Amino acid sequence: MTNADHTAIINSALWAAAGDALGWITELSRDGTVEARTGLDRIVEPVEWRRFIGGKMGVRVHLPAGTYSDDTQLRLAVSRSIRGDGNFDAEVFARIELTAWQAYLLGAGNGTKTAAANLAKRGVNWFSNFFDKGANYISAGGNGAAMRIQPHVWATPSADSDRLFVDVIRDALITHGHPHGFVGAALHAAMLFETISRGKLPAYEDWQTILASLVRIPSWIEQDRQLAAFWRPAWEQTTGQSLGDAVHNAIDEADRDIEAVLPILASKDPARYTSALEAIGCLSDKYRGSGLKTALAASVLAHLYEGHIEDALIRSANTFASDTDTIGTMAGALLGAIEPRSPKWLIQDRDYIVDEAQRLARIRDGIRSASFPYPDLNRWAPPSTQSDAVGEFGAGLALLGLGQLEPIGEEYAAADAVWQWFSLPFGQTVLAKRRKKLKLKIEENMLPGRRSAAPASHDDSGSQAQLAFDVGAPASELRGTVARAGKKGQSGHRPQGGNDIDSWTDEVIRSGFDDLTLGQLLNYCIDKYGSIESAASFAGIIAKAKIARQRRHNSR
Repeated sequence: MTNADHTAIINSALWAAAGDALGWITELSRDGTVEARTGLDRIVEPVEWRRFIGGKMGVRVHLPAGTYSDDTQLRLAVSRSIRGDGNFDAEVFARIELTAWQAYLLGAGNGTKTAAANLAKRGVNWFSNFFDKGANYISAGGNGAAMRIQPHVWATPSADSDRLFVDVIRDALITHGHPHGFVGAALHAAMLFETISRGKLPAYEDWQTILASLVRIPSWIEQDRQLAAFWRPAWEQTTGQSLGDAVHNAIDEADRDIEAVLPILASKDPARYTSALEAIGCLSDKYRGSGLKTALAASVLAHLYEGHIEDALIRSANTFASDTDTIGTMAGALLGAIEPRSPKWLIQDRDYIVDEAQRLARIRDGIRSASFPYPDLNRWAPPSTQSDAVGEFGAGLALLGLGQLEPIGEEYAAADAVWQWFSLPFGQTVLAKRRKKLKLKIEENMLPGRRSAAPASHDDSGSQAQLAFDVGAPASELRGTVARAGKKGQSGHRPQGGNDIDSWTDEVIRSGFDDLTLGQLLNYCIDKYGSIESAASFAGIIAKAKIARQRRHNSR
C-alpha cells in the first residue's frame, strides 16, 4: 500500500467522524430544535451544544464541539475487534464491546440498543441474537450496522473481497436481522471498497452492477460455519422465507430506488439531494433510518458533492427531516477516501481515530499489528444493565472490558444515575452512565491487560501469534490456552491447526470423524470458551458435516 492509500484510510475515518459530529447536532430536529440546542438556526461546523439524554429519567448535558455519536462509537468498537492479523473477532465485539457500550452510548437506535442488552443474557451468542423484547431482531433493518462497517474495508486488501463481505455480514447480523439492515451494510461496504481500491467514487451508472453483486450474500453466509449451521436455519424458520429470496427482494427494491434517482442525479436541479431523498423514502417516517436506504442516500450525497466535502456534510446536517448524522458519517467515509485534506473542524478523540486508522492500514498491508488486550472471555461476565458497566476499581472507577476511567468533566445527576465525561487509557473519551450507589466492584481480570514490548513468537500450533500481553487475554485465537494447558481434568489435546472452531472442525473432518479426536476437541472447546453455546455450535457443525458426507456416500 502506498502513502496515498494510508492517507485515504485516515481521512476516510476522520471525515466519517466529522460527518457524525456535525449531523448529530441536528438529528431528529424539528422547528426550533437546532436553535434550542445551539443558539443557531443553521449548522456549518461542529459547535458546543446541549442535549437531553437518558430518556424520561435522563439529564440535559453539555456536549463539546466535535462530540460524536453512536455511529463513531461503534465504528471504533468494530475497529478494536479486528485483531492484529486482520481477523474480526465477532465474539468479543458482541459480548464485550456491545455490552460495555451500553454505558456510554449516545444517540443510539432502539434496535442496536436492544441487541446489545440481549447479548448480556446467558445463552445468547453472537450468531443467535434473536431478540424480541423492546424491538424485534427480524424487523431490525435500521442503519445501525451499515454505519459501523467501514473498519472492515479499511483493513482488507483489494484482492480479498470475499473475506471483507463475510466479515461485514457477520458483523451486521449480530444486531440486524432484516435485509434492509444487513444488505444495506454490504452495499455501503461495496461502495467504500470500490472507492478505496480505485481511488475514485463509483460512477452512478455502475451502482446497479455493484448492487447486483450482493446476490452472493447467502454464499458469504455459508462461508461462516456458525452462521450456516445455526443462524440461517433459525432465520429462515422464523421469517418463513428463504434467505436467497429475501436478499433478491431487497436488491430489487434498491434497484428500483436507483432507477428513481438516476434522472435526478443527471439533472441540474439545485434541490437534487432533497429530491433524491424523497424519491427513495429517506424523508419518510417509514424509511428514514433504513440501512438499505441510508447506504444509497450516502452515495447520492457523495456523488453530488464530490470535491466539496465540507459542503456535503453541511448539506446533510441541515436537511432536517433526514437521518442527518448517519448519512453524513457514511458520505464522509466515502468522500474522505478521495479527499487529500483532513478536517480542520474540531473532532472528539482525533488522535485516537487516526491511531486506529493507521493500525488498520498496516493490517491491510499485511503487517501484523497490535490487538486490543480484551479480558479473557472465559471469565467475562457482561453488565446486566446499562448502569452496571461502570464500577469501583481500586480507589477509582472502571468500565468493564475497556479499562480504568479518568474523570475529565462535571457530573450530571438524575434520580438514581450519574453521567460523567471520562477518558479511557487508550485515548477514547466517553460520557458514561453509572449508578449513584455503585454495586459493582470490578476485578482486574475483567479489564484489558497490558501490551508487551515485543511481538510474541510462534505458538505450538504453528500459526503466528499476535502481540501478547502481560495481563489478561492475548489475541483472540490464543485466549486461555497457556493458562489451561495441563490442568487436571481438562483436555490435553492441542489443536494441530488454528485455534478456533473452524480449524477444529477441519481437524475432525481430516481425521474421518475419529471418536478420540472429536471428543478431545469438544472437550478443548468447552475448556476454551466455558460456553454451552460454543460447544453446541461446534457439535452441530460437526454433525452437519458428517451427515452431509453420509448422504453423499449413500447417493452413490
